[in-house]
Parts: sequence; C-alpha cells; structure tokens
Amino acid sequence: MKFRFARDAFKYLLKEYKIKEIYVPYYLCDVMRHSAVEAGAKPIFYHIDDNFLPDRDFPKDSFILYPNYFGICDKNVDFLVSKYPNLIVDNAHAFFAKPKGFASFNSAKKFLPVKEGAYLWIKGVEKFDYKNINNDLIKGRRKEFLYYHNKLKNSNLLNIDVNNDSIPFCYPYLAEDKTKADEIVEVLETKGKTIYRYWNRLPKTYNEYKFFERLVPIPLDK
Repeated sequence: MKFRFARDAFKYLLKEYKIKEIYVPYYLCDVMRHSAVEAGAKPIFYHIDDNFLPDRDFPKDSFILYPNYFGICDKNVDFLVSKYPNLIVDNAHAFFAKPKGFASFNSAKKFLPVKEGAYLWIKGVEKFDYKNINNDLIKGRRKEFLYYHNKLKNSNLLNIDVNNDSIPFCYPYLAEDKTKADEIVEVLETKGKTIYRYWNRLPKTYNEYKFFERLVPIPLDK
C-alpha cells in the first residue's frame, strides 16, 4: 500500500485498526508523535538504552512503535517481534528491510532520488515486492558502512552488531564527548557531507540526550 510519506502510512494504520493507545519512543522525529495524536491515538512514551532497545517491558498485546534506528537494528526488531505480536516497525531508516511484526512502513526518499513515496505492509494483508531492489545500491551502501566501521569501531561508543543482510541508512558514530563529535562533523562537512542531528534535543536527564549531542550519523553516499 503506497502513501506520500511514512507519517501518512502510520496515520492510516492507526485509524484503520482503531488504535487508541500506542507506545512511542522519546527518541524519534516529532512528526510521528504528532501523527499519532492526529489519528486519535494516545502516545505513551518510552526510553531506549544504549543499544536502542526499549528500557522497559510492555503489556503483551499493546501496540508499540519501534524504529529500526539508522537501519542497523534488525536484530532488535527480531527480538521485539518475538515478544510483542502488535509491534509496528518504523523502517524509515531501513527502506529495504524485510517487513516484520504486525505492520511496518518505510520511506523511499531517504534512499532513492525521489521526493516522496512510502510503503505500508500489514501482516496477512499486504505483500512486499523485492523485484525493484537495486543490488548495486545495496552493495555500495554496505561497502561504505563497513569502511567507516572498520575505521572507527574502536572509538565508537555504540556496540554495532548488524545482520549480514542489513542495508544501513548511515553509519552512526557515538563520540566520547560533544567536542569530539563537533570535530568529526567539521571534517565531514569539509568533504561535502551534510550532517544532521537526530532528532530534537531531549532533557539532559534522559539517556537519549547523548544521542542528540554526541551521535554523528555519517551519510552513506554510494
């Protein structure tokens, strides 16, 4: 099922299945939280740990939105799907990821030269078509991801453990402090890369604060 943007797919899902409450991570683009409210669903916020996993358990049959952060959290998705039948996977950072859970949606513009295009998969309702996957694009992204990982893994404070078939959105590097993060951003920008901070700043008391301040998402251009 095709939509303009991932948020549209998310709102359709919430409305179609009359979902009135959904667990949503603090560490997420604000537009998704607003979309839940616009669709008539109450967002209940949860924290994540340093491995991007929820730091709490949920009622078994609750609806939970979980982002495949930076396209490197397929193992987290598998773990959560095994526990929660109503898991909804936000694959905005993982366009080519195999859909799992109760439903999942993605966003084409983060991987392809298009301005819009999102796809919603619902278990038992929608099919996922792999025929249009660009193998050269996939190989290029994996190759560049591994280049950065081999170069930076010893100083990266993230414990990155990706599946062999994962197709990352970027290489997330967690620096030891803000000064180091800013230095890396400056070097990358002199090489023509545009570096974004994900997402809005959260309170310093939150574990997720470090991700906004010290996480450098290095773009994969190939």
